[in-house]
Amino acid sequence: MNLFCRSIARKLVWVTLPLVMAFSAVLHAEDTLADHWMVTPKAGEQKTFEEALKKHLNYRQGKGDPRQWKVYVQVLGENLNTYIIRSCCFKWAEMDQYRQWGQDNRTTDHWNDHVKPLVAHASHNFSRLDMVNSHWPEDDSEYQYFGVSQMKVKAGHAASTRSDLATISDHAKEMKWPYFWSWSWQEAGDNTLSLVTPFPNYAAMESPQTSFFEALKQHLSSESRAQKLIESWSSHFSDSRYDLYRLRTDLSMTKP
Repeated sequence: MNLFCRSIARKLVWVTLPLVMAFSAVLHAEDTLADHWMVTPKAGEQKTFEEALKKHLNYRQGKGDPRQWKVYVQVLGENLNTYIIRSCCFKWAEMDQYRQWGQDNRTTDHWNDHVKPLVAHASHNFSRLDMVNSHWPEDDSEYQYFGVSQMKVKAGHAASTRSDLATISDHAKEMKWPYFWSWSWQEAGDNTLSLVTPFPNYAAMESPQTSFFEALKQHLSSESRAQKLIESWSSHFSDSRYDLYRLRTDLSMTKP
């Protein structure tokens, strides 16, 4: 659970947090996007799948792939045999160039020949990253674990969710909340907000001595104002889930 929202969780119905696969609800003229695939290998084919996936990513890198694809696996959650293959960060216009690069280098053909026969299920989506309200380290190379909370926003609550998200994030920055976090919005499917928090190891996942609510109460000099904000925030979501992921550096591409 993310240390930013985990301490809020004791005051909220939903919050069990921390990844940035890992961003604001404020929309900009140019959205910043992350691209991610969720791939589940066929039963009994996990080892062979990993070998084929590594071979494919090496192929892409050998062709000069302008993106760095990282691979994550769940260590807590319900999809422990699912791999997240993710790349960040780019603009919409760059997708056309990248699609052409893929066609020129026959990357889909290579995937279909070497990896697809081992895949039981795959899905694809983009995330719009909220760079304004996130607080992410410039160098995240020390982080191996990522807590991801996904929250389904109720119909009609998008604008108020964005407003409260910005307010909470501003307060967290002002009171120097000592953790990193990233917000993102799922592009396709349900109106889903994600919160990601990075950890270098399991020890870093310990609950803070001072909860977020206690820190917020002190920052606002008012328990009632803090309580009102937290209650407003919790009212926006119909459902939530939390998963913990580990970066598989042995499968991931190195920087281009």
